[in-house]
Amino acid sequence: MQDNGYLDMFFDEAKEYVETLNNGILTLENNPGDKETIDAVFRAAHSLKGMAATMGFQNLTELTHKMENMLDRVREGKLEVNTEFIDLLLQGLDNIQFLVEKIRENEGAEPEGINLEGFIQELANYGQQAADSEASEQNSSGETADDFSFNLTQVEKKELVKVKKDKERIYHLKVVLDEQDFQSVRAFMVLKKIEEVAQLFKSTPAKDEIEESEAAVSELDVYALSWLPAGEFKEELAEISGAEITNFTEIESLEMEKQNQESDSKSLHAEHKVNSFQSSSTVRVDISKLDTLMNMVGELLINKTRLQSLDIQKSKFNEIIPQLDRVTMELHHIVMQIRMVPVGVMFSRFPRMIRDLSNKMNKEIDFVMEGQETELDRSIIDELSDPLTHLLRNAIDHGIEKPEERKAKGKDEEGRIELKAYQKGSEIIIEVTDDGAGIDSDIIGRKAVEKGIVGEEELDQLERREILDFVFHPGFSTAAEVTDVSGRGVGMDIVRNVVKKLDGQISIDSELGKGSTFTISLPLTLAITQALMITVDGDTFAIPLNAVSETLTISPENIKKVRGKDVIVLRENTIPLVSASEIFGNKNLDSFKKSDSDLSVVILKSGDRYIGLIVEELLNQQEIVIKSLGNYLQDTEYISGATIIGDGDVALIIDVRDIVA
Repeated sequence: MQDNGYLDMFFDEAKEYVETLNNGILTLENNPGDKETIDAVFRAAHSLKGMAATMGFQNLTELTHKMENMLDRVREGKLEVNTEFIDLLLQGLDNIQFLVEKIRENEGAEPEGINLEGFIQELANYGQQAADSEASEQNSSGETADDFSFNLTQVEKKELVKVKKDKERIYHLKVVLDEQDFQSVRAFMVLKKIEEVAQLFKSTPAKDEIEESEAAVSELDVYALSWLPAGEFKEELAEISGAEITNFTEIESLEMEKQNQESDSKSLHAEHKVNSFQSSSTVRVDISKLDTLMNMVGELLINKTRLQSLDIQKSKFNEIIPQLDRVTMELHHIVMQIRMVPVGVMFSRFPRMIRDLSNKMNKEIDFVMEGQETELDRSIIDELSDPLTHLLRNAIDHGIEKPEERKAKGKDEEGRIELKAYQKGSEIIIEVTDDGAGIDSDIIGRKAVEKGIVGEEELDQLERREILDFVFHPGFSTAAEVTDVSGRGVGMDIVRNVVKKLDGQISIDSELGKGSTFTISLPLTLAITQALMITVDGDTFAIPLNAVSETLTISPENIKKVRGKDVIVLRENTIPLVSASEIFGNKNLDSFKKSDSDLSVVILKSGDRYIGLIVEELLNQQEIVIKSLGNYLQDTEYISGATIIGDGDVALIIDVRDIVA
């Protein structure tokens, strides 16, 4: 059984390396020559191998080592990045994730009975085929493979192994010099240049001989050790005029490789220990500890609010309150910053999914992500992954047409799916957009009538966006055929429920033949927020400030009737009115219309819809701590939670979405 502390560290770091590998491999598919990506992917595989070796996970170590070797050959320009190679790397990544998950299930022990020999052999075969192809090309071009014995004595071989540093490569090259004057000068310049970018191990003739003798030198036979990849090393030497490299070989020996692997394993073990405990500007924190800290901040904020409500006029007390307010706000801000993580952490898993599904369904898709740096509360990100997965799968299955269909419609054969995130005020907006077939509101409407969701007459009164909202109804599906991707009539209602649980909302905008956009709006955090406090029939309620467009007072005579509904006209916009007392108390709107006094109205917004809520009194704006109502009351209509106010009483938080709906 592994130590839990080290094991948790292993799982956390393995997850990060797997994400780096996944993103990097997909990037390489589109940009095979991206050196930074190649290096990043290689380092991730190398680090993962080191961790696995340190923890004693043999299967994982062997697998990652083989993948590391192949990626190293890509770095050196010896292995071509093509679709077959990418598929092989992704298959290897799947096996890595499988092994890590099995280790987690087995409580830190690598389970027995898992045989990856077949896949590892497949990796080896692919690498050998590439090596054979390279050797064939070299032979056809006049280059010969070096057998590690050419012009080297046994003593020199041992010395070469001894002086070679961990990351250095051994190069053997022949340089032919022009048959002109100053050949010895050119030869000296070649060796001097080599010493700038490498460690000169041996040259024939030797450097000293060239300096001391004025005899002509027609060619050089050189062994050098360099940290540069082969291509860069040759480029450095190509700058010297009158000198041509005729043979160039990187020496690889089975004997040396075995020695290097053994020393590499030891150094990796030590390197992992050092990296795990070195000084760092970041630390890993369990999310449950952050939740506890946030609860404590919430309690501090509640007590600060209660202190402010006390009717004490002592000067000392008045001095303490501003200081307490400052400390509380700073602590809240810091904790919020700790909890915030970029949505890219969640987005990173989607490119692979899009690639696999598009290949499976024979659809060409250009997948674009924007705003990965946008930050959101970690607790929201953890819950949002499944809804976004379903929306993206729907975009592939129902949205994007087959290439031949798109071509017939005059579209590009390659469909486009966009996943965007951005901040708008105190909300985070996430959009899933496709340029596919769009959603036919007429079909949606007919299906809703067939299912008894709405009547024919009522359907005629609904706006198009209201009809599109029927797709979120449980069991609603217009798919012509059931696939294992989507179309079983489940999922979209779950998407809406999860978003609602996160105190967010989802809307649809679609144009037939041009595509659809699903927009999710979410609060920055579920813990603490600014709210407008109101009273309804003597009870105090809170309205999240991000749902408040404005507040105003109106005269009862300004209330008009449109299609039998009470409305007000605000800056040429017709806004429906509802009475908060009719929902939470015992006064309907008619009783307010008979009043001689002006009425307090809060204009609420939900998506692109507005409604005026008549309230008894507008109190103040304050920061509140959101508390859940618990499982038993979580589905209470019009109420999304509760908070504790200054006098210690509980104030219910109004669910604006239900009010507007």
